[in-house]
Parts: sequence; structure tokens; C-alpha cells
Amino acid sequence: METKPNTLTGAIRDELLHSAGVTKLSPSRRFTTIFLDGQAADALYLIESGLVKLFNRGDDSKEIIIEVLSTGQLFGEHAIQEGAVRNTSAEILQEGVIYTIPRDIFIRFCDARPQLWRLVTEMVLDRKSALKKKIELLCLQDVEYRILYYLRELAATFGTKLSGREFAIPLSQGELASLIGATRETTSTTLNALARRGLIRLGRRQLVVLSQDDATQGIESPSSHAAAQ
Repeated sequence: METKPNTLTGAIRDELLHSAGVTKLSPSRRFTTIFLDGQAADALYLIESGLVKLFNRGDDSKEIIIEVLSTGQLFGEHAIQEGAVRNTSAEILQEGVIYTIPRDIFIRFCDARPQLWRLVTEMVLDRKSALKKKIELLCLQDVEYRILYYLRELAATFGTKLSGREFAIPLSQGELASLIGATRETTSTTLNALARRGLIRLGRRQLVVLSQDDATQGIESPSSHAAAQ
């Protein structure tokens, strides 16, 4: 009897990455472009290590980071739809290893294991929920709230544990500003205020959350926070 995979990426790692046609980008260096908005979506990608940002950039070069992806995450799922084009750009944020999986190979792999399509659907729905949350934060919450929310999420997802309860997040202040949808100046001012309150520590291209518990306590419920404004 066929064993059901626990995760989509687990099944991909165990079987698909060894298939002919799947290529490995190693090392994938910072600022390397993986794909651009408007390009044909002809492949999916798996992050073996490092960080990737999905983003959009306007004609004025202003950038908003849609999502930061880390080890074990699959992305580029627009390629599942035949003839699709990219609606975001993707770039290496932290050096690592990326696998490129051509569309036809991925489709055949999942068709041979129909239970994987449920896992693909769950992944797409999770991305949709995360995007909905991002829109809510942009529309309903101030910069401090958004910073604390994302620092908590990023620390839990790919933060590096330091001494005690400290977690280092390898993002610059400018990158955090692009992620939360604020100006670099406003983000810097707010980060300095949070540092003075002892919630974070600022480093060179690194943000250190001094306590996830303290950061969580700084996030009020949306209703009470909105009422206080």
C-alpha cells in the first residue's frame, strides 16, 4: 500500500528532487532574481535553505514585499495553471539552495499521487489567507502594530535563537519597511522607539526580538487597538 506523505514538501524531497529535469541552484546568492512579474510561469521552486522574497515593484521603484519564504517552502505555484504568467517577482534574500521543478514534471508527479493535490490546495489556501491578513493589517493597523506582528511571525518561522529568549531575524530595516508597507523613515523611527522600550535590539541587517512573549503582549486585539486610535 502506498504511504501517504505527511507534507507536500516532504514528498517532493523524498522523490521528486531526484528526477531528471529538476535542477539545483547552489549557492543561490543574495539579490539573484528567480523570476519577474509578467514572465511565463513554467516552473515551481523548493527552498532547501536560505530565504526568498516575493515582491512587486512599481514604476517609481517603490517595492512591497508580499511574503518572505524560508526553508522547506514551495513557491511559484502559478505554474500549475497552463499558460499562466507571474504576478509577482522572486529574489534571493539570503543565500541558500533552491531547486527548480519544471511544470510538466511537477504535474506528472502529482497526477501519479492524487493525494498530493489536496496538499497543494491547502498550500494555496494558506497563501490566500496570509494575503488577506496582510491586507487587513495594511488597512486597519498602524505601523507599530504591523512591526510587532511581523517580528513575532518571522521569529517563529525562521528566526535564529540566540542566548536566552532572543531571536535574530536577518532583515534590514528597509526590507522590514517593504514587508509592512511603510516608509523607511517611519519604520526606522518606530523601531528605535521599540528598542528604547526593550522589545527589540537593532543590528546591522538584523533585527533581534528580545522576547516573543513581550512582542506578543505589544499586539493588542484589532478591535481594541483600533478603538484606541
